Amino acid sequence: MGYILFQSPLFEFPRIFSRSRYIFHRPFAAPQCLGLGPYRKRWMNSTCWAVGLSGDGAGDVFDESVLKGIESGSLLGALDDPSSAPFGTVDAEITQETIDFFVSDAEGDPDCPSEGFSSIEQALKTLRQGKFVIVVDDENGEVEGNLVMAASLASPQAVTFMVKYGSGIVSVGMKEKDLERLKLPLMSPEREDDSSVPSFTITVDVKAGTTTGVSASDRAKTVLALSSPNSKPEDFRRPGHVFPLKYRNGGVLRRAGHTEGSVDLVMLAGLQPISLFSAVVDADDGSMASLPNLRKLGLEHSIPIVSITDLIRYRRKRENLVERTAISLLPTKWGLFHAYCYRSKLDGTEHVAVVKGNIGHGQDVLVRVHSECLTGDIFGSKRCDCGNQLDLAMQLIEQAGRALLFTFVVMKDEGLA
Repeated sequence: MGYILFQSPLFEFPRIFSRSRYIFHRPFAAPQCLGLGPYRKRWMNSTCWAVGLSGDGAGDVFDESVLKGIESGSLLGALDDPSSAPFGTVDAEITQETIDFFVSDAEGDPDCPSEGFSSIEQALKTLRQGKFVIVVDDENGEVEGNLVMAASLASPQAVTFMVKYGSGIVSVGMKEKDLERLKLPLMSPEREDDSSVPSFTITVDVKAGTTTGVSASDRAKTVLALSSPNSKPEDFRRPGHVFPLKYRNGGVLRRAGHTEGSVDLVMLAGLQPISLFSAVVDADDGSMASLPNLRKLGLEHSIPIVSITDLIRYRRKRENLVERTAISLLPTKWGLFHAYCYRSKLDGTEHVAVVKGNIGHGQDVLVRVHSECLTGDIFGSKRCDCGNQLDLAMQLIEQAGRALLFTFVVMKDEGLA
């Protein structure tokens, strides 16, 4: 079994860990991607060292003295011991091409929109003025564009415009707490966990001041009633002509859909977190409007067009997506550590950071990113080496005196494979 240690300018170690086996999968070493190495935040002059079994003689794997002679060698602890498993080293500069490989499509400037789209900031300004924006879910594939505005600013004129250019279905995106307050159950509760489909509730009409509920005026009154924090369940008739939909917690970072996108935009605009939206259709055949037709509509009526992709990028760059839930001293067989527990705001998943020493001085810190494996870590399953990797990492961290081990939850358990 071999190991790989890396020193990297790339800040997102979970991504490095998950992809490193592809970058360093070479016949000479076949490393097991321990993902352990000294790390300096934003340090761009980086070098990778792979530590594995002996090479194939092609000149890619060098004698271990190459590693022992450098400053970082002192951090390797047991691996410097001649009695440890034999290994070789690779000294390879990280090129810009490698860095680009690790950067996701959503890592660009959050304020620079995709080509042909308006910025998120422009969309937010427009929404605050009580106007429409057009939201596109996938500019590269099968496009669906929706007219979106804040439900709290709805008017008969706005609903008339939506019905004229849209599908005729007037939808309202709402958070779960508001749906529960108004006692609006899902039409299909059995599909609540299916993120591929929108979550419609029973349809409604407001009672006060409406007739049949189908006119633009009646539907605007219903939308305003749904957006009011003072409305009560008995204020509505069911079924009706307005379609509330359940917003999934986390928004577009959890589900990249129009319900989530519209509510996210309204919230970011500082308005009541309830959206009004309707899909735009082709005037000739009633199919979903193509991107050129959406842009034509936007140009004719001065409506900015934004993509959900840009909204995801905007939110990711600006929001803290985890919260710290607990801190504890953690005595272990390897030594005394501090454990920091974090919970994802998107799905509630909990992760743990185990810290040794003071890591906040901006100097090199040994980092291990470990995917939790119940059978390997706890039961010592022989079907995987997860437990052995964790044990070695903890030994090296204790010896280094300043280090971080981050554990994250994955869906599979290697020890059962």
